Amino acid sequence: MSTATTEYKRFSVSDRIEHWIQIVTFVSLAVTGLVQKFSGAWVSEQIMRALGGIEGVRVIHRWVSVVTMLAVAYHLGAAGHRVFVRRAPREMTPGRTDVKAALQSLSYSLDRRENPPTQGRFTWQEKYEYWALVWGTMIMILTGFMLWNPIATAKLLPGDFIPVAKAVHGNEAVLATLVIIVWHFYHVHIAHWNTSIFTGRVSRETMLREHPLELESIETGGEPDRVSGEAMKRRQRIYFPIYGVFAALMLVGIYFFATIEETAIATIEPAELPATTTTAAPTTTTMAAAQTSTTVAEAETSTTAGAVDTTTEATEPTVPAAEATWASEIGPMLEATCAGCHNSGNPMGGLDVTGYEAILAGGPGGPGIVPGDPESGSVLALQEAGGHPGQLTAAEIETLRTWIEAGAAE
Repeated sequence: MSTATTEYKRFSVSDRIEHWIQIVTFVSLAVTGLVQKFSGAWVSEQIMRALGGIEGVRVIHRWVSVVTMLAVAYHLGAAGHRVFVRRAPREMTPGRTDVKAALQSLSYSLDRRENPPTQGRFTWQEKYEYWALVWGTMIMILTGFMLWNPIATAKLLPGDFIPVAKAVHGNEAVLATLVIIVWHFYHVHIAHWNTSIFTGRVSRETMLREHPLELESIETGGEPDRVSGEAMKRRQRIYFPIYGVFAALMLVGIYFFATIEETAIATIEPAELPATTTTAAPTTTTMAAAQTSTTVAEAETSTTAGAVDTTTEATEPTVPAAEATWASEIGPMLEATCAGCHNSGNPMGGLDVTGYEAILAGGPGGPGIVPGDPESGSVLALQEAGGHPGQLTAAEIETLRTWIEAGAAE
């Protein structure tokens, strides 16, 4: 290619489609996620009302997260094709030259170097942003699964992981948004306006300024053709079936991710916003994962009655069961086992066990405790069924039953 060329192809149609999907999904997830994290802000309330209330926000957030995972599956396939079929160099893999270029950029910014570093097809800044996106997406998918499927998570991990996942998910969202606004916008839209990801082409001036090594390679003969010939066709015949199996497994995993439970960790309760709807999507009150013999209404509340690991042996009650009160025995017992997920700040499934009046009130599935009637409350029914993530010992369950039979004294 001669030096008279004024533009060079930089991104394929597939690359540009992926970028557009990334824009739409990132903005949608950021908006619908951050309004839940900062639900008390005036602007958050207005956005939630515009989107159909908190349940509408949750529906959008979850559907867009599914699209994001599908986009990840496609990206892995495209990257694999580029490397294994086309034999393109792994230009996004960081190395020592990128560390050197980063240090040179710092020296240039501090006016200790006359010129910026000369770099190839992808600069160290672009590689940093790409791998930060990869890492952030992995974190968001992992913690998103834990929040969307808390019961399944609590069967594999201690229940304390769930509130930790909630904190990590929200804070990573804030960090990712700030990186896009501060880092990406500056380098792509402020320092030098670059539209190549939209048009697919880049000017020679931009190439000379940002990718001089790639420009030199192109204008002196370029890279050999890796995308033609029988060799590539043979590689395609091997690659596509393998990726087809991999993609099918990913699709099954995504379906499992989205349907294993009909519950999720609450961010804010619908009652806080009068304009919200309550029928739009799976909510935190449906507890399909419970393996109990209670009624459906009881299961909806009780399955989330705790997600704290109880692998240690519990001690016998310090007072006779018949003389137990909420203050002396029952409250501290439930506080230690269940309050990690069922408290006033995080009432999983709408159930708060940290207060006497709160546990009597119960949740959407009915009262948690009915004084004098141990068969009517959801909390005891779940515990006696067994298998709950926040499972009481046999002695503690007996203490709870005796306390309720005696009138559930406060």
